[in-house]
Amino acid sequence: MKKWRFISNQNSTIVGINDAGIETFTANMNRSLVREIIQNSLDAVIDGCLEPVEVEFKLFEVPRCDIPDVETFQVAITKCKNSNASEPDAFKFFQNAEKLLSRNVISILRISDHKTRGLEGSDTCEKGTDWSRLVKENGSSNKGQGSGGSFGIGKAAAYACSDLRTVFYSSKDINGIESNFGVAKLVSFEDKHDGDWTTGVGYYSENDSFVAIPELASFDKSYTRIDSGTDIYVIGMHEMEDFESKFVNAVLLDFMVSVVNNKLIVKIQDEVISAETLPKYMAKLNPHEDDEIKDLLDYYHLVTSSDPKIYKIPLDSKVYGSDFGFKDGDCTLYLKEEEGFNRKIMITRRAGMRILEQNRISGSIEFTGVLIIEGDIMNEAFKKMEVPSHDAWEPGRVRGEEKKYKRILDGLKRYLRDMVKEKFGKVGTNTMDAFGASEFLPDKPSDDEDKKLEKDELSTRVKELIGKTVEPSKTKSKAVDIIDFDSKPEGGNSGSGPGLEPGPDSRPAPQHPGPGPGSEPGPNEGLNPGQNSGTGTDDSDKEQGYKEINVKKRLICIDSNYGKYNLSMMIPSTASKGKLEFSISGEQSDFELPISSANILSIGTAKIEKISGNKIFLSNLEKGKILKVEVRVDFEGYCMMEVDYYANKK
Repeated sequence: MKKWRFISNQNSTIVGINDAGIETFTANMNRSLVREIIQNSLDAVIDGCLEPVEVEFKLFEVPRCDIPDVETFQVAITKCKNSNASEPDAFKFFQNAEKLLSRNVISILRISDHKTRGLEGSDTCEKGTDWSRLVKENGSSNKGQGSGGSFGIGKAAAYACSDLRTVFYSSKDINGIESNFGVAKLVSFEDKHDGDWTTGVGYYSENDSFVAIPELASFDKSYTRIDSGTDIYVIGMHEMEDFESKFVNAVLLDFMVSVVNNKLIVKIQDEVISAETLPKYMAKLNPHEDDEIKDLLDYYHLVTSSDPKIYKIPLDSKVYGSDFGFKDGDCTLYLKEEEGFNRKIMITRRAGMRILEQNRISGSIEFTGVLIIEGDIMNEAFKKMEVPSHDAWEPGRVRGEEKKYKRILDGLKRYLRDMVKEKFGKVGTNTMDAFGASEFLPDKPSDDEDKKLEKDELSTRVKELIGKTVEPSKTKSKAVDIIDFDSKPEGGNSGSGPGLEPGPDSRPAPQHPGPGPGSEPGPNEGLNPGQNSGTGTDDSDKEQGYKEINVKKRLICIDSNYGKYNLSMMIPSTASKGKLEFSISGEQSDFELPISSANILSIGTAKIEKISGNKIFLSNLEKGKILKVEVRVDFEGYCMMEVDYYANKK
């Protein structure tokens, strides 16, 4: 008879609420669910199938009576609560579960995949079959060579999203065999009927042998499976706001490459993400929402655009990998240099899921990149080093071969650094990226690599820091913003060297009055007609309504001998007027920094109204636009400078 069965622990281990596998995914459960489920589906694609795998997420409600053997399950939930009254976390969880099961309707998330093999082995349920590994085994996975994961803990993501910790598996395999099976991962509870405690796991099965039920589950009356594949039903799906947009974003962030390469189609309620519709979804993203979204859009541009400034570099195994059996073309690297890029390379393996973003490649070249690993041997090598969360590589995971795999990983990092340096040029040693540099410094090179560093290449170590004492004349106390200094090489142009884009001093001259790059502006240059620079305070500075706004800024020294700096920032909100206030910062005092001239380099509506002392007054500021201002100050030599931004929407 089909019913819920909870097994005695035979007076052995007591299982609590903090299941290690489930807890792995609770911090970001929705994104983890999308990530793990889609990865599993991509790994289960039918051999030889050239069509994209389809994965569907549908949230719906069913009457309470449609939950199989719901009364027995309700009793088990109550026993879990009562048997764990002294455990606050467990008691609270099952108290909430009791309330949920008392409702008239229960939320269920159906996750269905197509163009996949389904759960083979459900007819025998033997250990090692796909069905057994997914449904009953711990620490095992149903993955083959080249698959995205190999630890078997990803299936716990579904339980993390269930407020009942209950999941039903329903499948039709490639041989047409149908099956379904329910699993509840609760906690040990005392069963008064048997006078014993349970293992904490319950199965909805046909008999005490806990084998699959030979029919499909039917929670969703509007859905019928006709092809091979697997349906996962998350019973008591955790409530969330804006379900569709959160799941859409999760797909875009982690599987953009899979969709671009037409390996994946995802349906979320009425939304369909495919290679054809992907541009529409990417266009809806706001790059100013957060850095992760901005980086995603940059990665998308790299793998889809025909921009001639993008390098597409297939692996040359003679350069990296031949020692490990890697072949030419086993991976492809996309690179582009542009100001404001994140200096990271997003890495995916065959299925196209984002694994990690490799940083600490260059502290001076602004670039972004995507590396797609596709070769069998290379995929398998990095799969062995992958941690269970699939977001890092650790050579120590390959016991007995740690040294070999450390060479594989270090070699990849070195290969990426060399490709960036080769394509975007060498940086002179008179360039210093001092503040925040520790975030970007490459890993310490080996002794052999260190000997190969040429004198005109950027060393990955700080050899010497030279300071200069500044004696300010006024005192006040402020926090210091992040500032980057980049000294100008002798002979003119700065930047990353020969490559795709010019450095800052070779950019086209601005379209408004003011000095072009490379010229030395006079006292009144850089202003619109009718403006004057002045050095004293101005009555307009005393106007009410200006409000200081915290905004991330980047300040680069262009020529310390002439006090020339470039300031870059993103305008946080639309404003009719604004101002920038400059000062020298130090441990002992600050000094209001007189501005000789200023000139807007960026394209947009922003204008310089006038300069007064250490302030630049602006107008027509537009939200989300990049503001770049070339400033000349009356100070010789490097200085640690602070810039405050104010805006007035009147």
